[in-house]
Amino acid sequence: MSMLLPVAVWVFVFAAVGARRPQCPPGIGFGANVACSLPNHLEEIFAGLQQEVADEICPVPIPPSHGTMAGSDVSIGATYTFSCNHGYQLQGTSTITCTEEGWSAEYPICHPIRCGIPSVRSKEAKIDRIVGGHEVVPGSQPWVVSFQHPLYPLPRFNLCGGSLISPSLIVTAAHCFRPLSKPQTGWVAHLAEHNLYEDEGREQNITVQDIIVHQDFVYDVLTNDIALVRLSQPAHMNDWVSPICLPEAGEKVQAQTLCTTAGWGYTKPLAQGESLSGDLQSATLQEIEIPVVSNRKCARKLPDYEIYPEQMCAGYDEGGIDTCVGDSGGSLACKDDGGRMTIQGITSFGDKGTCAQPAKPGVYSRVSAFVSWIREHVTDQEWAVISSYV
Repeated sequence: MSMLLPVAVWVFVFAAVGARRPQCPPGIGFGANVACSLPNHLEEIFAGLQQEVADEICPVPIPPSHGTMAGSDVSIGATYTFSCNHGYQLQGTSTITCTEEGWSAEYPICHPIRCGIPSVRSKEAKIDRIVGGHEVVPGSQPWVVSFQHPLYPLPRFNLCGGSLISPSLIVTAAHCFRPLSKPQTGWVAHLAEHNLYEDEGREQNITVQDIIVHQDFVYDVLTNDIALVRLSQPAHMNDWVSPICLPEAGEKVQAQTLCTTAGWGYTKPLAQGESLSGDLQSATLQEIEIPVVSNRKCARKLPDYEIYPEQMCAGYDEGGIDTCVGDSGGSLACKDDGGRMTIQGITSFGDKGTCAQPAKPGVYSRVSAFVSWIREHVTDQEWAVISSYV
């Protein structure tokens, strides 16, 4: 490392050689190569002094509590990486680099995983009368997952949404993977995704290991439309990736409660018999706020369907705002009394394949009716992690 040393260091070097002027090669003056003829042991002292100055610029980092760090150098350009133990979430950057001004960022910390509390705040919801709403503030929906498949002819195409409930588990809609004519292997979960067509440096793309579809799912009527997806490796919890909370078993959300849903789905109202036109999905993640509709009112609005207790509905009487094609599997997230976002619904279907039509609310799987089912299909360790969330 090349660095100017303080005057006190030069004084030390001169004292060590008996205040003798070093003998340099012909044509090279004392100022051009001050260390040209220092004995070997003084070369070592000189190098050690240089390292001490570097240590003052980038002191050796402190490992985070409940985490680990990797790195062994503090010279300019050196990096340290940090990770957290199981059950903890990284707050701050995962990598720091030594610069001439010191470390490029503050040391990160590890804190217990929090569910339903994003590190980045969302903007205030606005009703703009477009299916899919307004663009999400990146990081404000850190549990949202995009399911993609390499066999799909369009690259980076979002086929279904999902919601992270633990580092290795996602809940989504069963119809995303049924009927069996759909691929059953090869799926990839894209986390921390915002713009599908840009690499923003924070994405985590993890292959799917298991898909557990509810045993009583009926594709024709979309009852018990829920699936549990296990990742091949746990996601790294950080400011961009964190889980949403599960509701209490049997919990009910009052009618007119405003809840949030997000996705990359179709962004235009779709009437019965109308064909999709233009872009089939949004490039960036969109969100809306919609009110919960009671099951009784929903049954009146959708007379061709039986609305089961395991389902719930949400939407505006005037239409114009709704989930649509491509949003399936995403969460209907509502705040609990503690201010945490909980996944109360999973986007399931709209009336006769339509969306955003007047007096036609969307139908969602009621997650609180399936909490015991989720518990039965995860390991004790996975459930302990979910139960440990603060």
